[in-house]
Amino acid sequence: MGSGRGRYGERVTTPAPGQLRVAVLTDDFYPDSGGVCRSIELQVAELVRRGHHVTLISPHVNFTPPPHVDYLTVPTWRLPHTPSHLCSLRWSTRLARRLSRRFSFDVVHSQNERGSMLLAAKLARVQGIPHVHTFHSNYAGTHAAVPLGAALVSVAFLPLVVRLLAGASGRAPVAVRRPPVDPGESSRFAAGDWMALARLASCIDAFTSPAPYVIDTIAAAAGTPTGARGRVVPSGVSGQFVAAERRRGSDGPVRFLSCGRLSAEKRVDQIVRAFNALDRDDVELVVAGGGPDEGQLRALAKQGRPTQVTFTGHIGDVGEVAQTVADADVFVLASYRFDTQGMVLAEAAAAGTPILYCDDRLRVGVGPDNALLVGPDVADLAAGMRALADDRERIAAMAAASATLAPGLTTAAMGERYERVYRDAAARVASETDGAARPDGTGAVRP
Repeated sequence: MGSGRGRYGERVTTPAPGQLRVAVLTDDFYPDSGGVCRSIELQVAELVRRGHHVTLISPHVNFTPPPHVDYLTVPTWRLPHTPSHLCSLRWSTRLARRLSRRFSFDVVHSQNERGSMLLAAKLARVQGIPHVHTFHSNYAGTHAAVPLGAALVSVAFLPLVVRLLAGASGRAPVAVRRPPVDPGESSRFAAGDWMALARLASCIDAFTSPAPYVIDTIAAAAGTPTGARGRVVPSGVSGQFVAAERRRGSDGPVRFLSCGRLSAEKRVDQIVRAFNALDRDDVELVVAGGGPDEGQLRALAKQGRPTQVTFTGHIGDVGEVAQTVADADVFVLASYRFDTQGMVLAEAAAAGTPILYCDDRLRVGVGPDNALLVGPDVADLAAGMRALADDRERIAAMAAASATLAPGLTTAAMGERYERVYRDAAARVASETDGAARPDGTGAVRP
């Protein structure tokens, strides 16, 4: 029972009669590898709170067991010392059958387009149950920040995953068409990325995303019936953000906060450059988080007023993150055409913190009263910072507006939406097979 960090382990309990048995699969290091894992952590906790039986299937690497949730850590493919996004669960049919001899699920829900998606497809096929997948990532939005790596994903990784998922699920991907591509996704690979996601979606019983534009673009590429299987399910936020209360006084410098992974696609360098451009005494910038760009960002901060910029490094405790957000005067997000939801926006709103952002496709946690939308350039961000720093009354009004959004950003709505997705997918699979064995003879759908 139990699992130390980096060790294989499991917690297994017996479901009660009538409980919905959900397997949630991720390739990421759980729970400290970013917004996707934060979303998963809240999802499994909410499903358990709602009376369901949840089993988290995760890599053993850097794993911290979740409380009150069953879990299995399974073998991975990963080069030593590589980051979370290069880790993949193994997905052999042998492993799927071995797990299925021990565990029966009503639905499997994968969270990454790597081994978790493929293992979930095999489990669904063996057990004759629905496979649900959440698209957390916008591949088309990565080309501007990491052009070489994103191009390799487009021409090699995504086509490979499509072929592997077709084999794992026993389904042929549908023919897709070129969808309309947002002008901000300027790469010549962007349309192909969306078409690849549409092919993946066609091999899955139901799919979700926290972003309406993801569901809409996949539907535009795949058409019906694939598009009809997509649902928008925004990630809820931890109650610790709702409960966090500001501890800082209101008479100090205006504190701008960036919180998240320090990597190119998050464009934190644009925030630092914009802050440097302010060149004034009554402001400060806190950069919370860690990542490969931290050294470069520290060097960039030295070009302005380095004594007014604080780097906290990675903060692992959610309560400490929530307090950091609550103590800020303005939360700043410079990510542009990359994030799907931008979970940090909902967290900032739940903590009662005003928001400055530049991506109009991000809708959760932002509105005209609590957030200022500006253009994506350094000059635009600097102008937004300057306007807020010059108007503390506006900051106070925006903070009050953010606080009013908190009740709608909790995990309860997320759990209710996932319940509907699971039950709709189960009904669809049962209807399609009419209770008979799947074409490969490996299982029957439970009504």
